[in-house]
Amino acid sequence: MDLLLNLITGVVTGIAASYFFLNYFLTKKKPTIVISDHISKQVVNDEHSYLIKFVNLTDSEIFDIHIELTFFKPIGDYNGGNLQGKEINLKDNFLSYMPCNSTHDPHNLHAVRIRTTDNLEEMWKDASSFIRLSIIAKHSLSGFNKVFIKDFLNKECITEKRFLSGNDLTVN
Repeated sequence: MDLLLNLITGVVTGIAASYFFLNYFLTKKKPTIVISDHISKQVVNDEHSYLIKFVNLTDSEIFDIHIELTFFKPIGDYNGGNLQGKEINLKDNFLSYMPCNSTHDPHNLHAVRIRTTDNLEEMWKDASSFIRLSIIAKHSLSGFNKVFIKDFLNKECITEKRFLSGNDLTVN
């Protein structure tokens, strides 16, 4: 009887320990990305471009990073308002790998600027429209996905200032 009780106690405590490990450790292993509040208007490779910066603040690498930039315009109907979305073309909308912040990375590869040559100011005519940036990334250790969304709600976010280097998301 004691053997059976010890066996059941061992199995139950093993399952409980595994559950707490998965809840505590692995759920904390999700990507962490921060996105700038600004869109920088610059000339890149003799093209008028709009740049948006985001930074990987995860404690390890991330991969399979899908990036989507969409212009939303409200349209009315009989029951209220709906949104009409139009994709904004990005020069690069997929990154296979992005390192974490490290002192061994003098080139700040954990900070990325995405670029479009679509004229955002020309398509952004009314004040009720907005631009949404969506980023989906996977954590390299756990494989968990996370979606990051940033809405740019008015044209005042577009500036001719440049992004600073590294983790800094401000413009100067």
